[in-house]
Amino acid sequence: MSVDSPEHTSVQHDFEFISTSDDLERWIAVTQIHLEVTRETRVCLDTEADSLHHYHEKLCLLQVACGGRFALIDPLAIPDVTPLFRLLDRYELWFHGADYDLTMLRRSYGWEPQLIRDTQIAARLAGCRQFGLAALLQSVLGVTICKAPQKADWSRRPLPEHMLSYAVDDVRYLLKVADHFLAILKERGRVSWFEQSCRTLQTDVAERSIAQREDPWRVQGSGRLNSKGLAILKAMWEWREGIAQERDIPCYRIMSNKQMVAYSELFELGGAMQAPGGWRPRWKKEFHELVAAVFRLGQENWPQRLKKAKSRMTEEQREAVDRLCSQRDEIALTLDVEGSLLGSRSELELLVTSPSSASPLMPWQDEIIRPMLAKATSSQIVTITS
Repeated sequence: MSVDSPEHTSVQHDFEFISTSDDLERWIAVTQIHLEVTRETRVCLDTEADSLHHYHEKLCLLQVACGGRFALIDPLAIPDVTPLFRLLDRYELWFHGADYDLTMLRRSYGWEPQLIRDTQIAARLAGCRQFGLAALLQSVLGVTICKAPQKADWSRRPLPEHMLSYAVDDVRYLLKVADHFLAILKERGRVSWFEQSCRTLQTDVAERSIAQREDPWRVQGSGRLNSKGLAILKAMWEWREGIAQERDIPCYRIMSNKQMVAYSELFELGGAMQAPGGWRPRWKKEFHELVAAVFRLGQENWPQRLKKAKSRMTEEQREAVDRLCSQRDEIALTLDVEGSLLGSRSELELLVTSPSSASPLMPWQDEIIRPMLAKATSSQIVTITS
């Protein structure tokens, strides 16, 4: 079904906005024939969600490009989009910055694509330091796209014209960008680096737990709090979750994690706990009530500070990691890539502290880092197991 809301009927598009199962099936059937005729082996996918506007994050749009055929598919209106996934699984599937898309697709549908490629990874391995899609389109193709709708509410219906145009542009030019960087990677002998990196991304997302972690209220920065501060942090986090869920808004719109940690530190020091300005009266009242409730709970019931794991590294090992990182950065400079692409510091720490364990690096990274390791660890004898 073409874009069919009153807002869209007078505008000509080179894409379809699909909001029924029947129209999706029809588009897939026509597209499959088109791909067979054109012998195209690559397709593109992007997604839009509403995490900045609602408590329960959900996928709101799937943008697809298949051999010059473009579709914007509405998963809010179509209960089963698996026929689309079956089509895409027959081809090499290209994304830009695939981590979030793959995570949301797995969480929403349990779908893990067969074979993915990522233009962001290709750009970074080719030496780009600005690898957002808008920056790449400008530098590679001279195309300027407006990123303003990126933070818009994609759950709204009907979607206005400027948001539809933005959405389709996210897949419209992707293969041209891919071809540009694949040519560079081929010239520099890095195609295998690219393919390994894409497989690793796919594996990492698939293995990443989607279950809620234990004590989710222990947000970044909470590790420096004592028991008193942790008690108020936990109370604020639970209260914020309840309000956000009740009003269907993101938690940060009520109070950011950084704000909560700052209030917890103030609480530890015995400072006056005043609710943030601009809050509605009910929130202010509940805020003061939760502060009082923490006191009533009693110190014996406050959360305890987690014991930090003792550092596994000796001073000699720490110095070895520093030398290895320095050598890594020197090599990265000659390769014109970011040093972290050759291996993160945490990965290099594992190489030094657990030499008999399997290497945390991809084979192409391992091949570059291996010659540096013996030199960096001085007298230590280290074997990397790929």
